[in-house]
Amino acid sequence: MIVRLSILVISRTPNLLNEMLLSLAKATTLPYDEIEILCSWNGLPTDESKIINKSGYEFLIAKRQSYHFAKNMNSLAEVAIGDIFLLINDDIILDKGSLDSAIKCLEEEPNAGLVGGRLRDNNQKLTHAGITFDRKDSPYHKLDRLIDANSQIILGRNRILPAVTGALMLLKGHTFLSIRFNETFKVCGEDVELCLDLREKLELEVFYCPDFSAIHKSEQTRQSQDNQKSNEEDLVKLRVRRRKFLGQATRAQILNELLIAQREIEGLRVTIEETLDIQSQMKSSQEIAEEQTHSLHLSRISLTQEVSKLKKELALLNADRLKPKDMQKN
Repeated sequence: MIVRLSILVISRTPNLLNEMLLSLAKATTLPYDEIEILCSWNGLPTDESKIINKSGYEFLIAKRQSYHFAKNMNSLAEVAIGDIFLLINDDIILDKGSLDSAIKCLEEEPNAGLVGGRLRDNNQKLTHAGITFDRKDSPYHKLDRLIDANSQIILGRNRILPAVTGALMLLKGHTFLSIRFNETFKVCGEDVELCLDLREKLELEVFYCPDFSAIHKSEQTRQSQDNQKSNEEDLVKLRVRRRKFLGQATRAQILNELLIAQREIEGLRVTIEETLDIQSQMKSSQEIAEEQTHSLHLSRISLTQEVSKLKKELALLNADRLKPKDMQKN
């Protein structure tokens, strides 16, 4: 069997894993014999029987070990036989055709070494469209939950970015094995450093592919484990690595970073303008509603006055009717 794609996933939660596996069935048109799915299982042995693979592809629990993202992924990569690796969280639900789009990007974009995707939450808000850095060299997700996941700001063509999340990334097998995840990170940061390593050591580019899209049930597993929350030591290490990268970056890499920053500023400006426009429309709607309410209030006053007038006239008529006939004649 010639395996073209190895899908590497870490899991301890059958329900999440089952949803991810099911989404694979529509995410790619690759034939059965070109994909293997390798899982590092760190859940309960009794929960393994609850795993239901409806992907249509071969699924294997290749490793059973305690959770550590970098170590688990590295160990899966060592036994994977595909030409391309898909690193994916078990809390990802891929969109139709999204994996095929990522493979096309990796194969066709000049100098592409790694491809990341566009992720959203259950409310259709953007959660990931690449990672950039602030002035302290700390990484952050661009426009995280600030815009809708289908905003024109982050759709369109593939583009180069400084880094992408390890929750969903695609790269060639030999590329990953030549650099691997840094296993000294305790909780997070190894995915960002992998992107920096790929750019610095291999002189390849990290691409963001808008059509490589999915729902991300963000950090559902991590939030349930106290030892998987943010770690300051990891952040310091990542800042040092980022500064080292900038110290040797090529002119082209610096220009790319400048272009990325400009695009983000333009995106933020558009977002602010759209927000102000919505607020203006809401204000206009409110003014119209207030005018209508005021008009109704005046109409009600007028109607009340008319009813009162009619009541008085009716009272006079009734009083006149009750007078003796001779008084009425006079």
